[in-house]
Amino acid sequence: MRDKWKSINLVKIADIKRGLPSQDLNYVENTNEGIRLIRINDFRSDSPKYIIETEKTQKLTIKKGDILIAGTGATAGISFLVNDLWDGLPFSYNAPRIRVKKGNDKNYVYYILNSSKIKQQQNRLFTGNAQPFLDTRAIGSFKIPLPPLPEQQKIAEILSTVDAKIEIIDQQITETQELKKGLMQQLLTKGIGHTEFKDSVLGKIPKSWEVVKISKVADVKGGKRIPKGESLTEEKTSHPYIRVADMFMGGVSLEKILYVPENIFPIIKKYTISKDDLFISVAGTLGIVGEIPNELDGANLTENADKLSNIKISKLFLLQVLLSPIIQTAIEREKTNNAQPKLALAKIRSFEIPKPSKEEQLKIAEILSTTDKKLEVLSEKKTTYQELKQGLMQQLLTGKVRV
Repeated sequence: MRDKWKSINLVKIADIKRGLPSQDLNYVENTNEGIRLIRINDFRSDSPKYIIETEKTQKLTIKKGDILIAGTGATAGISFLVNDLWDGLPFSYNAPRIRVKKGNDKNYVYYILNSSKIKQQQNRLFTGNAQPFLDTRAIGSFKIPLPPLPEQQKIAEILSTVDAKIEIIDQQITETQELKKGLMQQLLTKGIGHTEFKDSVLGKIPKSWEVVKISKVADVKGGKRIPKGESLTEEKTSHPYIRVADMFMGGVSLEKILYVPENIFPIIKKYTISKDDLFISVAGTLGIVGEIPNELDGANLTENADKLSNIKISKLFLLQVLLSPIIQTAIEREKTNNAQPKLALAKIRSFEIPKPSKEEQLKIAEILSTTDKKLEVLSEKKTTYQELKQGLMQQLLTGKVRV
């Protein structure tokens, strides 16, 4: 540690307190009858729960600048800095409150608690526990690198600036996603420049459009698992294997691709997918659809996905239809109707889709693809700033670089 930096236990600079235990909670459905309770679930999603306000709930509250830490569960160890929206609200037992004492910067402590240094300490505490758990004594024992207050403030300011940029990008991503939803609704039901419409199984569509089953515009075929007892390999062979885990909406990630061993390939060599095809996941997570990147042209396809090949309409238009509520809502119905969600080949073939003229298909696909490209650029930009933040945290929160 550089000069003037100290290493101290968190409990020396913060008050750490458990929230409301379950026996003290009386939940209510009507938000007008209760007050919001802040729980671990609220760290990553907005799914509010409300409780009846009592003397106990009034005593155990959080304020802006407090830090909450997930004390158990899958997110154990994740910290959250309390904002204006949560100011004055009660908090649950499994989300202990950390209130930084005067003379130290709460934002700096928040960044430290989310750093790799603290994660390593948490992992040691979790070892041997079936369910990760952090009690207040364990949290208080965290060793915190502590520079002088002005340096704490400067470090927090730098990292907060990067966080603000990431937040702006997140907002732009959300806005672009909403724009695409609106464009899909308009273009895939009303088309471009039409004035006459007709009723169909898909609702009102332009008079010149058709409604066809997927089987009329593409062949739908399944993938294949590797033989029982055999395994995929990380060692690169000539035969990449695409799993559902590699898929995302729109395409396939190359990051963790596994390969078929050369001695196994002859057994499953017929079950490949090309860059001219589309895929749809049919087991596990249903309805992930996308294109195959050039690098995976001819790859083997998992049995948990099907391919749409020999496509007779615009491939990009069909992709946008598969991504749209027209197909995704139909898939959701299948999830609800089946105890073990799985999409049968016959079901996919029977899905009905709109079919404009080839010229209009291309125009619609181009417009929607433009928003996809914008989302891709924003996603890459966000990743760049996240990597910048990680690098800065590594340098600044260890004293390797002084500010």
